[in-house]
Amino acid sequence: MHSLAPQRRARRVTLLAVGAISATALVLSGCSADNGSTSSDGTVTLTVIRSADNVPTDAQMEAYTEYTDGRVQFDLTEVPFGQFADKVSVLSTSANPPDIYGYDMPNTANYASEGVLLPLDEYLPDGWKDDVLPATLKEVTYDDQIYSMGVIQDALVLYYNKTLTDAAGIEVPTTLEDGWTWAEAHEAMMQCQEGTPENPDIYGLAPTQLGSGTPGPVYSDLLYLRSAGDPDAPKDSSAYKTFYALSPDGDEVDGWLNTPEAIEAAEFYQSLFNGDTAVTSKTGRPNAFADGIACFDIFQSLGISAVEGVDFEWGVAPLPYIKSPIVHTGAVTLGVSSKSKNADEAAEFVVWASTGDGAKNHSIAESRLPNLTSVYDEIPEFHEPPRALFFEELTQWGQPRPPTVAFSQYSQIVETALKNIAYGSDPEEQLNSAVAQLTPMLQ
Repeated sequence: MHSLAPQRRARRVTLLAVGAISATALVLSGCSADNGSTSSDGTVTLTVIRSADNVPTDAQMEAYTEYTDGRVQFDLTEVPFGQFADKVSVLSTSANPPDIYGYDMPNTANYASEGVLLPLDEYLPDGWKDDVLPATLKEVTYDDQIYSMGVIQDALVLYYNKTLTDAAGIEVPTTLEDGWTWAEAHEAMMQCQEGTPENPDIYGLAPTQLGSGTPGPVYSDLLYLRSAGDPDAPKDSSAYKTFYALSPDGDEVDGWLNTPEAIEAAEFYQSLFNGDTAVTSKTGRPNAFADGIACFDIFQSLGISAVEGVDFEWGVAPLPYIKSPIVHTGAVTLGVSSKSKNADEAAEFVVWASTGDGAKNHSIAESRLPNLTSVYDEIPEFHEPPRALFFEELTQWGQPRPPTVAFSQYSQIVETALKNIAYGSDPEEQLNSAVAQLTPMLQ
């Protein structure tokens, strides 16, 4: 277990139920004399860097300041999501790094391996590992230590315009057991679509709102390839390797990303954008589904707020798959700088925001999925349609994006390959090119 510096007092708190984190464990005492962020009146200012509109939110920080009777305050730096990794690289090596990072969870292994993050094992509430979702635990663990706790989770589902699908005579499945394969979903999308395939009046599948609004994001589009694999196949088989898209040690991508199954899945993926089988667009149109000009859309639970006021009936269905059901997990989370001069206070805020009422209130406010079963149990709306399906997917189908210390490079290179495939490039050549670029980086 990580040995903290002498001035960092290891504290353990007990997670009894939602909102039941021991108050005494979170009472902030005066910091040591070398704590440069402690004022003469005993207040502590935690410096924070986050990507725009992500955690820690203004509401979370304001609530925590109130919770601590003003003893903990925050100094925030916010950067665009796409610039966040570069900003972390600069700040983490500076003389005055931030106390808290609000970063994308798949980068945990990357930041932990570079010494950017502080292990949180000494601060974890009792019972947390049994309460947290298995996919989250896997994502935030590096070298057998915990570097974040996860604040929320995400899962993609298939939104559908029931007015349009009913008119087309399509019955959409709404349970995991009855979920469509991609062949079935594609057929329904073509049946519901109206107009010319590559320039329709009504899209079969709305152009993506994820990432930059163009094809290719690993979070959504690598799922086509991974779902063509089989996690229950022999571990030396291409079917098994296809499902994981990267070796367990994070060192090998050849024979994992470019398998025959992955190439065939990439060819299907390409067909969604091109020719007579096209059901969606290479060009982003963010409001296509909410505007009523798309039969289906792939998005997260936060998309519910965008369609609650529309003038058509809608619902959600399980995300389609080729052979094996899968959704990617991972959302923006909180970590403590390994160089923080306020490690106790920063870690205590992370615990507060990631458990109990801190996590519960954020999930409700943002309509985002909880990381903890105890929090899920305390939010009735997540047990009813349409939100219940998101959590079912998360717990039964959820898998982290391929974990590696070079995730940012993996994500960028694979996204480029998938985007090129969607635009018409040869799938096998693109996947082999991605493998050739990644292999020296991973090894």
